[in-house]
Amino acid sequence: MTTVALATLSCADDAEEAKPSFGGSGGGGTGGAAGGSGGTGGATGGAGGSGGTTSGATCTTEIRFKPEAGQNVSTVEVAGEWNGFDTKQTVQLKGPDASGYYVGSVQTKPGFWGYKLILGGNNWVLDPGQGYRKYVDGTENSGLRVRDCGFPRLAATSTTVTRPSAGAGKLAAKIAFTPSVEGDALDPKTLSAKLRHHGSESDASSSVTASASELTVSLGSLADGKYTLSVTAADAKGKASEPLQLVFWVEAEKFEWSDALVYMVMTDRFKNGDPKNDAPKTSGVQDARGDFQGGDLEGVRQKIADGTLDKLGVRAIWMTPFQQNPAGAFLASDNTHLVTGYHGYWPVKAREVDARIGGKAALEALVKEAHAHGIRILMDYVVNHVHQDHEYYKQNPGWFRTGCVCGTSGCDWTEKRLECLFTPYLPDVNWTVTAAAEQFVADAMWWLQELDLDGLRVDAVKHVEDIAIRNISTRIKEELEVAGTTFFQMGETAMGWSDCGLECNKSQYGTISQYIGPFALDGQFDFVLYHGVPYRVFAYDEKGLIHADYWAQQSQLQYPAGAIMTPFIGSHDSSRFVTLATYRGQPGWDKGVPGNQWNNVAVAPPDAEPYARHALALSWLFGLPGAPLLYYGDEYGEWGGADPGNRALWRGDGALSANEQAVLARTQKLGAARRELLALRRGAYRSLHATETFLAFARETKDGKVAIVALSRDGGPTSTEVTLPLTLPLTNGTQLTDRLGGAPITVTGGKLTFALPARGAAIYAP
Repeated sequence: MTTVALATLSCADDAEEAKPSFGGSGGGGTGGAAGGSGGTGGATGGAGGSGGTTSGATCTTEIRFKPEAGQNVSTVEVAGEWNGFDTKQTVQLKGPDASGYYVGSVQTKPGFWGYKLILGGNNWVLDPGQGYRKYVDGTENSGLRVRDCGFPRLAATSTTVTRPSAGAGKLAAKIAFTPSVEGDALDPKTLSAKLRHHGSESDASSSVTASASELTVSLGSLADGKYTLSVTAADAKGKASEPLQLVFWVEAEKFEWSDALVYMVMTDRFKNGDPKNDAPKTSGVQDARGDFQGGDLEGVRQKIADGTLDKLGVRAIWMTPFQQNPAGAFLASDNTHLVTGYHGYWPVKAREVDARIGGKAALEALVKEAHAHGIRILMDYVVNHVHQDHEYYKQNPGWFRTGCVCGTSGCDWTEKRLECLFTPYLPDVNWTVTAAAEQFVADAMWWLQELDLDGLRVDAVKHVEDIAIRNISTRIKEELEVAGTTFFQMGETAMGWSDCGLECNKSQYGTISQYIGPFALDGQFDFVLYHGVPYRVFAYDEKGLIHADYWAQQSQLQYPAGAIMTPFIGSHDSSRFVTLATYRGQPGWDKGVPGNQWNNVAVAPPDAEPYARHALALSWLFGLPGAPLLYYGDEYGEWGGADPGNRALWRGDGALSANEQAVLARTQKLGAARRELLALRRGAYRSLHATETFLAFARETKDGKVAIVALSRDGGPTSTEVTLPLTLPLTNGTQLTDRLGGAPITVTGGKLTFALPARGAAIYAP
């Protein structure tokens, strides 16, 4: 068993945000004392169950714990929900062994049990090697998910995917068969394997062979795309295992999430591909921007199919929530305007695709099309709240909190972040209720499996208990990532930013980082970078490019190693960048207009300069590490103030001005460069030269591939000579080509000379 510890960051309180804690500390179970921290550890569950039946068996689960370096531990015990956290019935772990682990076993019935470790006889701690959490009587504990050992279990021990050529993909896998506690052998005649590929399923049982304790999978002649192989087997008594799912891709280059340019689509505001599902005008909605406008899943599918998103270099699409939203209109945050759930964030059904965007069949067709293009689909998953008309709220009101509204008197966004309501009609999910927590985790798994999705964008992360992120993430990793395919989890932990230097922004980094790790998210939106650079540097000239370089470097240093962060210059929650650039220097920049978001609305830019600033900001963005976000319409410079002005219908089909066409052409070149150049996707960030008006940085891979991004904010043509670091693997005489169409340059005397036009950019590579 491989165990990993999730580091706990300690951050001082901040005026804007409360700080969660993922680490190894917390109160005990019933009667447990508050306590310190642990090292690495974890538990391995019993064998898998079958089809909703239970065997009644008592199962053995091993628990392992390794103290952190320098941690003095005399004894390690386990107390759990299975015995009421009785300190007289604890299990003592033996050790340390040669590897430094304390090891022991507990006997329980199958189920989900809360437990804690007890160090030195009185220090009750969460198990830092365990991903799951469970609340018992209002107290957070580690969670032990014990599968039913009365049934056999399948577990992948190795998976290898190869693609020697198109249409010749291969999967080779080894699967261990663990008998039930009764020890009955595998019955080879019961082997079953189903192969799913782009919406179609075929029988692959003939590709699986068996010995007494192992299954061997050999699949060949596979076309490119995404596959799920679901394998089951039974023993001689007919007791069947749970399905083992091997999710894998066949593709020319193995995808990493740092390869992704993420395109965000607000489905109702993209393209109307099927007018038959258009919603009628909603009664009471006076401003059409607050109502459904006809965009749908079929419209997105069409723009994937015709190559529009391929031309942008898009590798993943983040889509606003699919769930059915309420009929009727409700008060917006200004308590004046009535708006609908066109955006998807007010779910009323857990597992139904909203008919107004096309329903389940349209989503299945979209996913099939995306996967055929090698594009991943991320679902926006709402974990903080539901709408008051939601089926769960009606059936189980005890799963939710109702009460004060965030930001009102006595209901501070920080102090009440876990229980306050975004609006009175959005009950808050109480993740300390086990039934609720388990249901929302199960729903996330249903969407990923049933609709063949590729990951989640998790909404409003800091407004839910840590258990939400941990339990969703751990379940995904245990059940869907066993063949090595990552189901990407990107989070939204919205933060402010103060222009006061690194130290006073440490808490901002800390809060975002708390939710990233082996039992948590793969990455988050880089709000610190957003508030530090895009509008300050590129829209307003408030700061220089040396400022952009500094904060880009801090993004590499401050977040956890291995995190795939998402930089962005705009989203559905911010005014459009072009509009910020249009109204630069005027009051009300945060609205994108001098006045009110509803009445004094933004207008189109009066000249080309905001578009030039936008194109330069995109050139910076596409060169950054991580999985950058491109908000729909930003590829051509859509304009608009605060919500709902930033959510206009997409206009990509022949309805663009000359300035917008120019921005689109630049974006397509940027996307092509990012897709072509491995260094631009996976290389480390290396600053080469930065001034107030010029920036050059390199992206360098470990095997010596290099791309260089050069930017000028100057109002006229510039020429800048830069001495290259001796460690950068570019020798004299190496010619570099500009992927944005400029003249090539050559390394001479260890230097490069960058000649850029006004507000110009270049991406150079050999």
